[in-house]
Amino acid sequence: MKKLVLLLILPLLLLTSCKPPTVGSEPRLTVVFADVEKADFILIKFDDKFGVIDAGYKSGKDKIDAVMEKYGVTTLEFAAATHNDKDHIGGMAHVLEKYGAKTLYITPLEGEGKQYNNMLEAAAIKGTEVVKVKRGMSFTLGDATFKALAPDDGLLKLKDENEASVVLRMEYGKISVLFMGDALLKSEESIMTSCQSLIPCDVIKIGHHGGDDASSQTFLSKTKAKYAVISTGDERPAADVTLKAIEKYGMELYNTHTDGDITMNTNGETITFNKGAKK
Repeated sequence: MKKLVLLLILPLLLLTSCKPPTVGSEPRLTVVFADVEKADFILIKFDDKFGVIDAGYKSGKDKIDAVMEKYGVTTLEFAAATHNDKDHIGGMAHVLEKYGAKTLYITPLEGEGKQYNNMLEAAAIKGTEVVKVKRGMSFTLGDATFKALAPDDGLLKLKDENEASVVLRMEYGKISVLFMGDALLKSEESIMTSCQSLIPCDVIKIGHHGGDDASSQTFLSKTKAKYAVISTGDERPAADVTLKAIEKYGMELYNTHTDGDITMNTNGETITFNKGAKK
């Protein structure tokens, strides 16, 4: 009798253990595009796991802490520094020192200056693994997968910080987001040549803060994105040519300059956006 019960229960246990990730119920993935002026700080939450992409200026650490506190962040699975400009890595040493991260993903193009060195020193002190990212590499946060579309060797040879930006495509269920960092036109061309099938997405974080040296009409048209997010401020508002291209392709625009913190929630099938209070 006991053997019979076991034979009946075993298939049920196997089915339960092999269930695919839950998609289509309550939102499990949250992305916060924080209002840190013309800079990037993006918090990503999947269930009770967290990661960040960039960390704004050093002077923005209070805002970073406020966002982290709101979502109950105590530690990070990963931190990604798309490139070495001060409006992207200025606060990264603070993030690593205060919250820690299992892995720090960086561009292979080495930086210069105090903030770059402080970031690497903080990683070393906290025991954070530092991984140089190139096209084709991938990592996960919960059931969300991140794949690097850039840089490649050709872009790195340009020795240009922005063209060497790490470009990440995040996918969860049926939903995908492109995080463009400060990638410029040459990076977009390279991605269109080598990663065509990975360009279509639901959301695109517009490259280089909406500047006119990125987001070509050809590239934007290939994304087929429904939503566009720009992180910028009074210091450098988004270029008219970029705003017109976003409008041309029917994307719904969210801009930290006018909308404050922008929060995206998804269950892997649908997306909702919420705007913050602009101070």
